[in-house]
Amino acid sequence: MKRRHITALAVLVALSAVLAGCVAPGGAGVVDTSLTLEDAKATAMRMERELAALVPADVVASVDQDQTGVLMSCSGDRAYQWTGQTKVVLTEGATYDGAAVTENIAQTYDASDSYRTNTDLTSDGEPRAHVIGEFGQGYLVALSVDKTFVQILSFSPCFVLPEGMWPGDDY
Repeated sequence: MKRRHITALAVLVALSAVLAGCVAPGGAGVVDTSLTLEDAKATAMRMERELAALVPADVVASVDQDQTGVLMSCSGDRAYQWTGQTKVVLTEGATYDGAAVTENIAQTYDASDSYRTNTDLTSDGEPRAHVIGEFGQGYLVALSVDKTFVQILSFSPCFVLPEGMWPGDDY
Protein backbone atom coordinates (compact mmCIF):
# COMPACT_ATOMS: atom_id res chain seq x y z
CA MET A 1 0.00 0.00 0.00
CA LYS A 2 2.82 2.43 0.85
CA ARG A 3 4.51 1.66 -2.47
CA ARG A 4 1.33 2.80 -4.27
CA HIS A 5 1.41 6.09 -2.35
CA ILE A 6 5.08 6.65 -3.17
CA THR A 7 4.45 5.88 -6.86
CA ALA A 8 1.43 8.19 -6.94
CA LEU A 9 3.40 10.94 -5.23
CA ALA A 10 6.29 10.56 -7.67
CA VAL A 11 3.91 10.85 -10.62
CA LEU A 12 2.28 13.92 -9.10
CA VAL A 13 5.59 15.63 -8.44
CA ALA A 14 6.85 14.85 -11.94
CA LEU A 15 3.70 16.18 -13.53
CA SER A 16 3.32 19.29 -11.41
CA ALA A 17 5.54 21.23 -13.81
CA VAL A 18 3.56 19.98 -16.81
CA LEU A 19 0.30 20.90 -15.16
CA ALA A 20 1.44 24.33 -14.06
CA GLY A 21 -0.58 25.55 -17.02
CA CYS A 22 -3.71 24.58 -15.10
CA VAL A 23 -3.94 27.91 -13.34
CA ALA A 24 -5.64 31.12 -14.24
CA PRO A 25 -3.85 33.80 -16.25
CA GLY A 26 -1.36 35.68 -14.11
CA GLY A 27 -0.40 32.53 -12.20
CA ALA A 28 -3.07 32.65 -9.50
CA GLY A 29 -5.09 29.47 -9.15
CA VAL A 30 -8.85 29.60 -9.30
CA VAL A 31 -10.93 27.77 -6.72
CA ASP A 32 -14.54 26.69 -7.17
CA THR A 33 -15.82 27.35 -3.66
CA SER A 34 -19.14 25.68 -4.40
CA LEU A 35 -17.51 22.34 -5.28
CA THR A 36 -17.25 19.52 -2.75
CA LEU A 37 -14.52 16.88 -2.66
CA GLU A 38 -17.05 14.30 -3.87
CA ASP A 39 -18.12 16.53 -6.77
CA ALA A 40 -14.51 17.24 -7.77
CA LYS A 41 -13.68 13.53 -7.71
CA ALA A 42 -16.80 12.65 -9.72
CA THR A 43 -15.94 15.31 -12.30
CA ALA A 44 -12.39 14.02 -12.74
CA MET A 45 -13.45 10.37 -12.92
CA ARG A 46 -16.18 11.16 -15.47
CA MET A 47 -13.67 13.01 -17.63
CA GLU A 48 -11.21 10.09 -17.39
CA ARG A 49 -13.95 7.78 -18.73
CA GLU A 50 -14.81 10.23 -21.53
CA LEU A 51 -11.16 10.39 -22.59
CA ALA A 52 -10.79 6.60 -22.38
CA ALA A 53 -13.78 6.25 -24.71
CA LEU A 54 -11.84 8.16 -27.39
CA VAL A 55 -9.38 5.28 -27.70
CA PRO A 56 -10.76 3.02 -30.49
CA ALA A 57 -12.55 0.03 -28.97
CA ASP A 58 -10.85 -2.41 -31.35
CA VAL A 59 -7.48 -1.84 -29.61
CA VAL A 60 -8.77 -1.84 -26.02
CA ALA A 61 -8.42 -4.94 -23.83
CA SER A 62 -9.70 -3.24 -20.67
CA VAL A 63 -10.21 0.09 -18.95
CA ASP A 64 -8.92 0.14 -15.39
CA GLN A 65 -9.94 3.21 -13.38
CA ASP A 66 -8.48 3.81 -9.92
CA GLN A 67 -11.31 4.34 -7.44
CA THR A 68 -9.22 6.34 -4.99
CA GLY A 69 -6.71 9.09 -5.39
CA VAL A 70 -4.76 11.61 -3.41
CA LEU A 71 -5.13 15.34 -2.96
CA MET A 72 -2.68 17.90 -4.28
CA SER A 73 -2.57 21.51 -3.12
CA CYS A 74 -3.62 23.88 -5.88
CA SER A 75 -4.17 27.41 -4.60
CA GLY A 76 -4.58 29.10 -1.28
CA ASP A 77 -5.50 27.81 2.13
CA ARG A 78 -7.14 24.35 2.11
CA ALA A 79 -7.52 24.43 -1.70
CA TYR A 80 -6.90 21.05 -3.33
CA GLN A 81 -7.36 18.95 -6.44
CA TRP A 82 -8.32 15.29 -6.39
CA THR A 83 -5.89 13.34 -8.55
CA GLY A 84 -6.72 10.09 -10.27
CA GLN A 85 -5.69 7.70 -13.00
CA THR A 86 -7.22 5.46 -15.61
CA LYS A 87 -5.29 2.94 -17.68
CA VAL A 88 -6.66 1.91 -21.05
CA VAL A 89 -4.94 -1.44 -21.50
CA LEU A 90 -4.23 -2.17 -25.16
CA THR A 91 -4.91 -5.51 -26.81
CA GLU A 92 -1.67 -7.38 -27.31
CA GLY A 93 -0.49 -7.01 -30.89
CA ALA A 94 -2.96 -4.20 -31.69
CA THR A 95 -1.72 -1.10 -33.48
CA TYR A 96 -2.38 2.03 -31.45
CA ASP A 97 -2.48 5.27 -33.46
CA GLY A 98 -1.51 7.83 -30.82
CA ALA A 99 -1.49 10.71 -33.30
CA ALA A 100 -5.10 10.00 -34.32
CA VAL A 101 -6.27 9.65 -30.71
CA THR A 102 -4.49 12.85 -29.69
CA GLU A 103 -5.98 14.72 -32.65
CA ASN A 104 -9.46 13.39 -31.82
CA ILE A 105 -9.07 14.57 -28.21
CA ALA A 106 -7.94 18.02 -29.37
CA GLN A 107 -10.83 18.36 -31.83
CA THR A 108 -13.38 17.16 -29.28
CA TYR A 109 -12.33 19.42 -26.42
CA ASP A 110 -11.17 22.50 -28.31
CA ALA A 111 -14.68 22.62 -29.81
CA SER A 112 -16.20 22.98 -26.33
CA ASP A 113 -16.55 26.20 -24.36
CA SER A 114 -15.21 24.60 -21.17
CA TYR A 115 -11.83 23.22 -22.27
CA ARG A 116 -8.71 23.90 -24.27
CA THR A 117 -6.17 21.33 -25.38
CA ASN A 118 -2.40 21.41 -25.74
CA THR A 119 -0.69 18.65 -27.67
CA ASP A 120 2.96 17.75 -27.83
CA LEU A 121 5.26 14.74 -27.72
CA THR A 122 6.49 12.75 -24.75
CA SER A 123 10.22 12.39 -24.17
CA ASP A 124 10.12 9.17 -26.20
CA GLY A 125 8.35 10.85 -29.14
CA GLU A 126 4.78 9.67 -28.54
CA PRO A 127 1.85 12.09 -29.01
CA ARG A 128 0.37 13.47 -25.79
CA ALA A 129 -2.75 15.55 -25.09
CA HIS A 130 -3.26 17.85 -22.14
CA VAL A 131 -6.89 18.91 -21.70
CA ILE A 132 -7.33 21.94 -19.45
CA GLY A 133 -10.60 23.17 -17.96
CA GLU A 134 -11.67 25.92 -15.64
CA PHE A 135 -10.85 25.94 -11.92
CA GLY A 136 -7.47 24.32 -12.56
CA GLN A 137 -8.63 20.95 -13.81
CA GLY A 138 -6.29 19.10 -16.13
CA TYR A 139 -6.10 15.72 -17.85
CA LEU A 140 -2.98 14.24 -19.38
CA VAL A 141 -3.34 11.44 -21.96
CA ALA A 142 -0.32 9.56 -23.32
CA LEU A 143 0.88 6.11 -24.27
CA SER A 144 2.83 4.39 -21.50
CA VAL A 145 6.59 4.01 -21.89
CA ASP A 146 6.20 0.24 -22.37
CA LYS A 147 3.44 0.92 -24.95
CA THR A 148 0.98 -1.50 -23.29
CA PHE A 149 -1.59 1.07 -22.11
CA VAL A 150 -2.78 4.61 -22.54
CA GLN A 151 -2.44 6.47 -19.26
CA ILE A 152 -4.95 9.14 -18.31
CA LEU A 153 -3.95 11.25 -15.33
CA SER A 154 -6.55 13.57 -13.87
CA PHE A 155 -6.45 16.65 -11.69
CA SER A 156 -9.93 17.77 -10.64
CA PRO A 157 -11.17 21.32 -10.44
CA CYS A 158 -9.68 23.11 -7.44
CA PHE A 159 -11.98 23.03 -4.38
CA VAL A 160 -11.81 23.88 -0.68
CA LEU A 161 -11.26 20.89 1.61
CA PRO A 162 -13.54 21.19 4.65
CA GLU A 163 -12.01 21.65 8.08
CA GLY A 164 -11.55 18.35 9.85
CA MET A 165 -10.59 16.45 6.66
CA TRP A 166 -6.91 15.58 6.32
CA PRO A 167 -5.42 16.10 2.84
CA GLY A 168 -3.05 13.15 3.29
CA ASP A 169 -5.84 10.54 3.19
CA ASP A 170 -6.90 8.55 0.14
CA TYR A 171 -10.24 9.71 -1.23
